[in-house]
Amino acid sequence: MAKIEDRPFDAGVAQARTKTDAELIEWWKQRVALLAGIPSDVARAGAVLPQLRELARLPEPDRRRLIKSRMQAVIAAPRDQAAKLFAAVGLANAMDPALVKSDQQIADQLAPEIPGAAEFRPEFIERREQP
Repeated sequence: MAKIEDRPFDAGVAQARTKTDAELIEWWKQRVALLAGIPSDVARAGAVLPQLRELARLPEPDRRRLIKSRMQAVIAAPRDQAAKLFAAVGLANAMDPALVKSDQQIADQLAPEIPGAAEFRPEFIERREQP
């Protein structure tokens, strides 16, 4: 019998895929602000993982579109909010490295299409890639 996924996922992410690209960017900006408002990195990581799980469940075109709009929103966000989000993703990477890696691979593919994305890499990636 197949294992049923019992970890939480984020239904808001699944519903967001019906939004226009501009609406998606605004939606992600609100999400980034909400995540940044969570008082601890560990709690933020706990909020990020369900989003990443839901993105991973989506069909590839939808996943790429949502990740691209998320990247645009993070680039537009205040640096302190982006830093908190990246710290949370770094902790999420320690909890579920395969999930974060698959998300980051798509982000890396999309980066050339997004002005400013190439310079805007999460700190945990730099540490991971160093020998």
